[in-house]
Amino acid sequence: MARVSGATGILARRGIEPGSRVMVSGANSPQWVVDLLALIHLDASVVLADHRASPAQRAQMHARARVLLDIGDGPGTTAAPTGGSTTLTGAIAAPTVGSTTPRPASSATVALPDVAAWARRQDAAISWSSGTTGTPKGIVRSGRSILDNLALSAERMEYRPDDVFLPVLPYSHQYGLSLVLCWWLGGGTLVVYGPTTRLDRALALGVDHGLTVVDAAPSTYHSLLNLLDRRPALANALEMVRAWCVGGAPLGRTLAARFHARTGRHLLDGYGATEVGNIALAPLADPVGCGTPLPGVAVEVHDEHGEPLPAGRLGELVVRSEGLMTGHLGEDGEIVPVPGPVHRTGDIGLLDDAGRVFPVGRKHAVHRDGHTLYPDHLAERAESAGAQAQVVALPDERLGCRLVFVIADPDAHEPAHWKRELRTVLARYEQPDHIVVLPALPLTSTGKPNLAALEKIAMTSLPASHHPTGATDPTTASGSVVGATVSTTDYRVPFPDRIDALRAVRRFVADNENAVVDILTDISPHHTAVAEIQSFLATLDGAEEEIRRTRPGRVPLAAVFMPSNIPLYSYALHLLVASLYTDRIAFRPSSQIAGQLRRLHDLLAPIHGLPVELFELSQRKFVTGPVREADLIVFTGNYANAETIREGLAEDQLFLFFGHGVNPFVIAPDADLARAAHDVTRIRLHNSGQDCFGPDVVFAPQGRTEEFLGLLSAELVSLRFGQNDDPGAGYGPIYYDSALVNCSDYLVRHASHIRHGGRIDLPSRRIEPTVLLWGYDDKIPLDEMFAPVFNVVAYPSARRLRERLASPFFSERALGAMVYGNDPETVRVLSKRHQTCVNHTLLDAEDGNRPFGGFGMMANYVSYGGERHAEPLLMSQAVARNLPAAAPVAVGGE
Repeated sequence: MARVSGATGILARRGIEPGSRVMVSGANSPQWVVDLLALIHLDASVVLADHRASPAQRAQMHARARVLLDIGDGPGTTAAPTGGSTTLTGAIAAPTVGSTTPRPASSATVALPDVAAWARRQDAAISWSSGTTGTPKGIVRSGRSILDNLALSAERMEYRPDDVFLPVLPYSHQYGLSLVLCWWLGGGTLVVYGPTTRLDRALALGVDHGLTVVDAAPSTYHSLLNLLDRRPALANALEMVRAWCVGGAPLGRTLAARFHARTGRHLLDGYGATEVGNIALAPLADPVGCGTPLPGVAVEVHDEHGEPLPAGRLGELVVRSEGLMTGHLGEDGEIVPVPGPVHRTGDIGLLDDAGRVFPVGRKHAVHRDGHTLYPDHLAERAESAGAQAQVVALPDERLGCRLVFVIADPDAHEPAHWKRELRTVLARYEQPDHIVVLPALPLTSTGKPNLAALEKIAMTSLPASHHPTGATDPTTASGSVVGATVSTTDYRVPFPDRIDALRAVRRFVADNENAVVDILTDISPHHTAVAEIQSFLATLDGAEEEIRRTRPGRVPLAAVFMPSNIPLYSYALHLLVASLYTDRIAFRPSSQIAGQLRRLHDLLAPIHGLPVELFELSQRKFVTGPVREADLIVFTGNYANAETIREGLAEDQLFLFFGHGVNPFVIAPDADLARAAHDVTRIRLHNSGQDCFGPDVVFAPQGRTEEFLGLLSAELVSLRFGQNDDPGAGYGPIYYDSALVNCSDYLVRHASHIRHGGRIDLPSRRIEPTVLLWGYDDKIPLDEMFAPVFNVVAYPSARRLRERLASPFFSERALGAMVYGNDPETVRVLSKRHQTCVNHTLLDAEDGNRPFGGFGMMANYVSYGGERHAEPLLMSQAVARNLPAAAPVAVGGE
């Protein structure tokens, strides 16, 4: 290798010596290979830089790595040591097309380069992270880790001294560099593929010299298949290639299947990382996934808590290898060592039962509709429908995120075509909010999707939502609805004659309170029944003003699934007030309180005489009956059940879901603990704990937790158990069998945390108010429980508490929250998604004529036109905003 020898001499005369850091920043070329080998022989530290990096980026790398010399072909770089020649002497030299460089199989014939000293160097090679999440980091690897990894890779892939390699990859990145060095260390011929080289010409050049091994990114194989479609004869010429290898980005199943069908060969997938080198490679003998990890490398899949997952489960890929990078470059250019052999890749994937690795893409979890989603996983799923796609998740205050699918389609099908195709492979909550069709995806120099360009495309193409954003209060200061198109003076209630019917019901209930209490105390304590009647009366008092403010149009038919508690209040909210703008209403009582709701309806229906009909049907028959014909559907209950119903609805049906939330109760360090203990007792024991507003968790500051527990226990001791018809009882029997069973199981499993109470008497159905104390890092099951149970968590600092309250778990279930004491920052964090009360409870804040709830998809949402939006709900307002057929009624006509 005379050229390598010549370059070595020139570099040495320029002051390059062992340990000198030299940046190689040129494009792929024979000279790039010569420079690399010369630097290895000189025991230099090779700093790799992509030739497409901007001058500013290159300057930053130069400074951070303390580069002595920059060899490249761009502005600000030093010409190649050999005088700038772009070819290698060898069997062939083709500067503008590519060239081949034979490497003798026997190292005895060539003295250069000597890798012994470079192998011992800790900073043998410095590469750069992608920088997609911030400033690129300098990744430092030792010569020994690189050479050992390549030896294992060559053995796995069964490279031979007579192989002819064509890496269609930039040499300045881990994948391309590994192929160049494998060629040199093992022998064979290298076909150099430069940045301006056409793929067809590079393949033809390779064929001329007996091409046997091709490596490229998935995007290149898409181009190759298109090339083979145009030039079928090329497929016959490529029969000599024994290994078609792919890496650098996840390989989609459709591409792999299409390649196999077209060529009869398998794409051999591999998985690697700049920090580790090659991790897993699929050989010809087992071309499944990315194969098993290389010897000395272990791969695990971890969940979001860092716990290992079994085979077949999707999670973060975690690699253990003694060949892990030496460290990162510090600000001063020194090496900052990594603490151990474990590398959390930030990639998601899975292992099969045989230990093969199946990467999917970057971790980047997003939360939408109560689900945790990975955009790269969605792109993989979309590919099974024939869509070469990338998925961009854009943050959205109400939805959590909007999903924009950017699809590469040379045939330019309309987005509607791809929307139909994607419906077959994606769940409803995974469907795109918007689709962009391009002739090809924007790519980086390594053949990976260009994330920055994709995000820009997604942001500029996404249409503005027709829903208001950024405001939790749906009214302006003047009281008019944001976005309304008809003024108050131009609006008339669709069914104004029914206002008198509501007034008649209001008078009847106020005058016959005992008859109503007699029904309600079947399921609730006396004081809860009285409070429910007051809420009922207040809601009817505000009904006409609500309708004139929100201005809904006429709805032909509404179907309502009534909740399993608060039957009288729900009768006002979902039936009586709704009758002012709904022609007919069909409702189904919850099976748990069907008898009580039937008695209420029988009592009140003769008074109001409205077209409100009770259907005692199973849920399935109600769905296939009234729900199928309804324009408006209201469901109160379990999120999973709501989703099942919604999946069967048409896009022009408006669906409202009223669920429940965690409703955290936060005590600030300066709070009045006695007041907090009193109020949390009042809301948690409302309806003996059988109410969706009850907080599932109470956060108390560590320094005052014991004081708070003492006050809370004193409050609970003062309460007397009694039957529901006892006006003096503080709490009563548990009505719901499921609540009794669930609470019993919960307290048995977590008995070690009980600080007060814990006794259950099954004959009387009494659950003693119970307090459990948890550490901040304990894994607490926070599923809603209809029982008088207080989960108190001692938090160490406001900062850590805010991090938890802003986590996906709380955000997805965001309904209401309560803060006692002075902590405006925590209030701010909670208010982004919760209806937040300060020094009073959610019970105090509720107003049946105003929207209520939060922005958690599992707490409440409105669904219409194939889209869901989590937001505070009020039936009349949702109708006015979402049902175009329900146009507001103008004065002077129906």
